[in-house]
Amino acid sequence: MAAVQKSRGISNAQAEGCSALWSHPVFSSFTVMHFHDENDENEIVRNTNDDATVSRLSAIAKGYFADEFVKYFVKRPVERSPIMNRGTYIRQLVLDRLVHQFLELDIPGKEKQIISLGSGFDTRYFMLKKRGLDIGCYYEVDFPETIAKKAAIVHRRKELSQYLTDARAVKGGMELVSKHYCLLGGDLREWDDIAKRLMEHGFKVDAPTLVISECVLIYLDPLDSNRIIDWLTRELTDAMVALYEQIKPDDAFGRMMIHNLQSRHIELRGIHAYPELKDQEQRFLRLGWDHAKALDINMVHDTLLDPRDFSRMAKLEMLDEMEEWRLLSEHYCVAWAYKSCNAKGAFSSITLEKRLPHEGQTLEPQKKTGLSRLHLRV
Repeated sequence: MAAVQKSRGISNAQAEGCSALWSHPVFSSFTVMHFHDENDENEIVRNTNDDATVSRLSAIAKGYFADEFVKYFVKRPVERSPIMNRGTYIRQLVLDRLVHQFLELDIPGKEKQIISLGSGFDTRYFMLKKRGLDIGCYYEVDFPETIAKKAAIVHRRKELSQYLTDARAVKGGMELVSKHYCLLGGDLREWDDIAKRLMEHGFKVDAPTLVISECVLIYLDPLDSNRIIDWLTRELTDAMVALYEQIKPDDAFGRMMIHNLQSRHIELRGIHAYPELKDQEQRFLRLGWDHAKALDINMVHDTLLDPRDFSRMAKLEMLDEMEEWRLLSEHYCVAWAYKSCNAKGAFSSITLEKRLPHEGQTLEPQKKTGLSRLHLRV
């Protein structure tokens, strides 16, 4: 640790703080794909997903963004630190921008579809439906245990199930399928099986398709993640991928990140295959995709964030750990790529320089607990 601090000029307090942050799931993923002990797999997956969802609720409760659905997936709300809340917000905002632009593409005669890999308790589908955006079908794929739990919650809560049409439980209640939304259990390392399941539930290879991966593909061996990208390349006519992943494993801070995750038996199996922004772009361009772009979160935060958002966030809570924030943000990126046979012009309009109106909401905190009223309604 001393060598790490010296090489980057990180103080003891900063090193300890960053070490704790890296070990937290908000800077990890919704779903972990590799474990040292197979018997611990279900528990680690559950805990990682639950912690990430709690972090999301914390940012919502502080007023960073609005999402009335996350609370149904959290039993015990916990207030996170300002740096975690801001990271959760930027992650949400940048992916929302890409998803909205995809859904707004002018492609006549084609219903759009979305696949969310390792979706966990993500609530994006319900937010999109509430906003009135049309989706041909939204597919979520995750480990069967996670999908079964989510399916039960969606089925039980009318606030969620009201957005489903012709919903029915399948596989003994372990999965949930409807006209526009499908929850499917499976292992991404067995992609051929998942692709078959998608087809069985109406997935169309000739429909415009967005694939979302939030810190998911990076947990797969590159052979497995490449198999998924190769399938998208080969089978889909009009496709877009949006990724949010860790990068830069070889500098001092990156090595500390890897070490801390390994101490939790979590392996970033794909990080050395795509360690830099240019590598994230080339993973698609070398397969003939029309366009690929990757930005680290510092770039997003400093140059693409709506200037009004800085003052808004400062009013929500103070962020004093700017050096730690910059170190963390340097090691995360958003990347997007597209390939199209029928709508290349439409896809070429997608950029993160387009700004959506922010959806921040300021909630009055409770004096005794420090948690907002949104927390208390859970």
